[in-house]
Amino acid sequence: MQLTSKERLIRQARGQDIDRIPSIGGWMNGAANLASLGGISLDQYLADPLAGVVKANVALGVDAMVQPAVPQTAAEIRTGSVTESHFAGIEPEALQERADSLPDREVDVLASFDYAAEERHYRTYFETALADWQGIVPLPNFWEIGGHFPLYSEFGYTAFLTACALYPEHVGKIWWVKSLHSRERAWILVKLFREYDLVPMMFCGEDLCNNKGPMVSPAFLRKHYLPHVKMIIEPLVDAGVRLIHHCDGDVRPVIDDFIAIGFSGFQGFQYELGIDIGDLRARRSALGEELLFFAGMSVSRTLPYGSPAEIADEIDYFVDCTDGGRGMFLFTSNVTGVEVPPDNLRAAYSYIKTIKPYRQGSAKPRVWPWSVAHPE
Repeated sequence: MQLTSKERLIRQARGQDIDRIPSIGGWMNGAANLASLGGISLDQYLADPLAGVVKANVALGVDAMVQPAVPQTAAEIRTGSVTESHFAGIEPEALQERADSLPDREVDVLASFDYAAEERHYRTYFETALADWQGIVPLPNFWEIGGHFPLYSEFGYTAFLTACALYPEHVGKIWWVKSLHSRERAWILVKLFREYDLVPMMFCGEDLCNNKGPMVSPAFLRKHYLPHVKMIIEPLVDAGVRLIHHCDGDVRPVIDDFIAIGFSGFQGFQYELGIDIGDLRARRSALGEELLFFAGMSVSRTLPYGSPAEIADEIDYFVDCTDGGRGMFLFTSNVTGVEVPPDNLRAAYSYIKTIKPYRQGSAKPRVWPWSVAHPE
């Protein structure tokens, strides 16, 4: 059986037989690294960074690509940082005031939603990807669909977290207003998934955990946040789109909550915190589906500092934990840093193609190999 990338992705999402475990690219940083992967010079990369990113991922042989990291300069080393010093002087009352300034009725909130502009935005993304990604399948990761937890990016961590304690209803109202707009975006995406015949999967879900667990209590999330996320994603879930939640930090206390509101897969994982894919694999979605895993290779341990053999051991661990790769898609746990050797990425994406899916009889224990070889 020889499948196209699109066929492979769809069949894996549906729990059907596949010829090999699919792989996903797009989250790789470092202009020089991407140029190396793509077999071009740094100057060639910088002349057209998106084209360089595509070349790098084509060279790796990925089946799909999420909305990619596209470093624009040789000096760019990371994405998405929030620096608390930038929010000096902002008090938690700023969130209270923001909430009080927002409409109280759904009809008034939606009056400011520009359907035509939002649809144009998504159409441009998909049409560009389908035209310019040289056959790599787009797997969208539109963060606005996975919830609007990180108000810390607008107000800073201190003001945001303090407001969660002092003004929970106000924080919840801000999330509700943002979520009403994103629910409408989800309806637009349902239409476009059908029109463009896209792979029925999407990757989303905002960071709400750190290394110690959720930033706020699970009880707070269940009351003030998660119902709004459920409202956003319900159109996509009902349309059969499998949603994969990004998992930074220790997400174990809220994994079952993500499943309960409609997510049926997970991506990322910081295994050094005790995250065990084998344990998560035992769960089922709210619709009874086997979970999907964008099994992220560690961007803090194995990819930057491991050998090709250690990378292969980590991939074998993912395969073993998913009963031979069922529902597994090889990906990175987050955006790789400039410290990741291109040869390690080549080794990883090459190795996954050698593994027979659903293989049986592995004697390897389901323990993250890095933790055994490098106890901390």
